[in-house]
Amino acid sequence: MSTQQPSPDSPDNATSAAPAAPLKLSLFKLAGPTIVGNLLLSMVHLAAIKIVAELGAEAVAAVIAADRIYMAIQLIIFSITAGTTAMVAFAWGSRNVAEADRVVKMSAVFTLGASLVLCVLIQWLATPMVAIFGLRGDLLVEAAFYLKLLIYFNVFFSFLAVMSAALRAAGDALTPVWIAAIGNVINILLAYLLVYGFGPLPALGIQGAAYAAGISYLVVSVIFFMMWRARRLMLKPEKQIFMQRDRARRLIRIAVPAGIEQSIFNVSIIGFMWVVSLYGTEAFTAYGIGVNILSISIVIGMGFAIATATMAGQNLGAGQPDEAERAAWRNLKIAFCTMAVLGLLIGVNARLIGSFFISDALVLDYLVALTIMVAIVQPMMSIEFTLGGALRGAGDTKSPARITLAGFLFGRVMLTAVFYYLELGIYWVYGALIADYVIKAAMYFYIFRKGRWKTAYSGGR
Repeated sequence: MSTQQPSPDSPDNATSAAPAAPLKLSLFKLAGPTIVGNLLLSMVHLAAIKIVAELGAEAVAAVIAADRIYMAIQLIIFSITAGTTAMVAFAWGSRNVAEADRVVKMSAVFTLGASLVLCVLIQWLATPMVAIFGLRGDLLVEAAFYLKLLIYFNVFFSFLAVMSAALRAAGDALTPVWIAAIGNVINILLAYLLVYGFGPLPALGIQGAAYAAGISYLVVSVIFFMMWRARRLMLKPEKQIFMQRDRARRLIRIAVPAGIEQSIFNVSIIGFMWVVSLYGTEAFTAYGIGVNILSISIVIGMGFAIATATMAGQNLGAGQPDEAERAAWRNLKIAFCTMAVLGLLIGVNARLIGSFFISDALVLDYLVALTIMVAIVQPMMSIEFTLGGALRGAGDTKSPARITLAGFLFGRVMLTAVFYYLELGIYWVYGALIADYVIKAAMYFYIFRKGRWKTAYSGGR
């Protein structure tokens, strides 16, 4: 007697009619490797600044400006991988391995297409985009060329972003870390060699840092691709149709609000940096360095966010919404305490840390003030990261977009405009960050407690 098999292209196709509960997920096994990986990445950014700093404060400002725009562009890719995370986690939790593979392939196609479009657009837009930070003359030309070089390598970055997100969503947070670590080592070594030259290698200045980062993306993406094709990863490629209308709609439905959120986030960051640049190169440079220093603690929050997204998605896929909620609250308690302690340590040692990267007295004073203020909001950041991760893992990317918009408008925009209009000092502008995170933390608590996110993946049904 034969049984009718569901279509292999159906998002609802599972390996069993009544999927078993997922394996018990460990916060530290999920968050730990991700935190380590993000810390290594932060170290790479700091190392690049340290290497370029020997060329002068203006060189540092050029790299910071170009990197900020590039990170904004990368978040277009991350908006797509937000959908990848939710859909792979849900499929994995419901024991639908074939669907997880289809999501990975479709996400890779979408991110590749977006990257190719960006390669063309940024060649025209690089100069005006970097110019918003007040760069002029040779400094503007250097920063724009840096961005134009780096964007070509975004094609490779898009694939490694998809594979990393998918593996973490399936519960493998370790593999993306050790593969990325290889790229990080290559990045740092090449940055020094290409910036200052060595033997037959010419000194390329700040452009050497762009080549170093791009080549590291290339190497990591090739390693990921070879391991994936050789079926050495948890997610294994299968010969099957993956481009399907309902699946694409679901990915887009999750990705578009995530993209809007990332756009708002980047407009707020870039707009804030523009206001800071009005106070002079010293204030701007201090902000750029300070954000990179504080990212060491922020990436810990990102680790909790990714882990919580995986737990929420897999538990919802297994039909356990209450366990998804309990996991989020448990993770928040740990993240809150962890980030509070780290924020305290960084704030207390602000001058010691800052003096390692810059010797200019005025820049250092600004940097110390900024570091202390952002250290204060680290516990509130833990709320945004953890509860935001749970919402995104559940497929609710609309709520984080609304929350980010509220913090941007009522925190950064209104307060910085008032402070600048009243001709208050840069310390007041830095302080607007606190209001931004207070607003967002309060809204995340409210929306998460309402519980509507538990049905977001199915469209609220």
